[in-house]
Amino acid sequence: MVGKKCLASLSKCLGFVLLFIISLSLNGCSTQNSKEIVSIGISQIIENPVLDLAREGFIDALKDKGYEDGKNIEIDTQFAQGDIALTTTIAQNFVSQKKDLILAISTPSAQSAFQSTKDIPILFTAVTDPISAGLIQNVDSPERNITGTTDMVPIDKQLELGKTIFPDAKKVGVPYNTSEINSQVQVELAKETAQSQGLEIVEIPVTNSSEIEPALSGKIGEIDFLFLPSDNLIASSMSIITKIALDNNIGAIGVDEPMVKNGALACEGLDYYKLGYETGLMAIGIIEGKEIKDLPVSRSTDTQLTINKDIADKLGIALPESALDGVVIIGEEN
Repeated sequence: MVGKKCLASLSKCLGFVLLFIISLSLNGCSTQNSKEIVSIGISQIIENPVLDLAREGFIDALKDKGYEDGKNIEIDTQFAQGDIALTTTIAQNFVSQKKDLILAISTPSAQSAFQSTKDIPILFTAVTDPISAGLIQNVDSPERNITGTTDMVPIDKQLELGKTIFPDAKKVGVPYNTSEINSQVQVELAKETAQSQGLEIVEIPVTNSSEIEPALSGKIGEIDFLFLPSDNLIASSMSIITKIALDNNIGAIGVDEPMVKNGALACEGLDYYKLGYETGLMAIGIIEGKEIKDLPVSRSTDTQLTINKDIADKLGIALPESALDGVVIIGEEN
């Protein structure tokens, strides 16, 4: 009888000990999870000054708010080097690695990420038209696992700038990558706005960098100036475009400051660093518990007039001092 009572007491004690151990274990797991490093995968279609600025802005926003790579977040950056198929591989690898968040820089990168997961939160940046790209249906209330920032530039401002610099212009050449939906959208918008400004768009379609020189050379004699859309292939081929344009005394209107730094004459463009920074703030919201549906797609409306003085001098274009207030001048001697 005594033996049975002892066994019962021993069993009860063991039960309490086991519950205590389980409680400690659960509390330990909870603490560990709360301190877990957030894993972020960055997929970038290609390395170029524009997209690099967006990535830098994203990372700086995180750092400014206390999220630093190697400390409480882990950033894995992968470049597809212009290969759209590789963006799919990168996205699938991020999914298999169970990343907590994916940043997709460019439309192809965003499309591949979205096609690869409907669970992991995805942010995009440097995407011109997320609706046409099939990423979202409602910019104000994204309904799936993806949102971000768009770099749709005011095309009318670019053509108006070109018309101001070249008042007698009638035809505008637009080189663009036919495989980028962003570029196709911008060409159509250019056609719509050109008519009201008395301009005609001359399309210069290409599919890769090797086609740019012959395609541009074949059309350059027909146009009065170039409009360079937000296009990764075009941005990465500025040295070729600049040489052909200058050889033919033709100016190019770009869409961002890096294009102007690399040989375009001028732009009324966006700041891609700020665009990336805004995307980084959205990432912080997600990390701290916000849902995608509560993060509308953001579009910057602020533009900055930037002029390359060296290119203007080579084209023989005089820049009146009265028109340069508040303008960013590149290539100006100090």
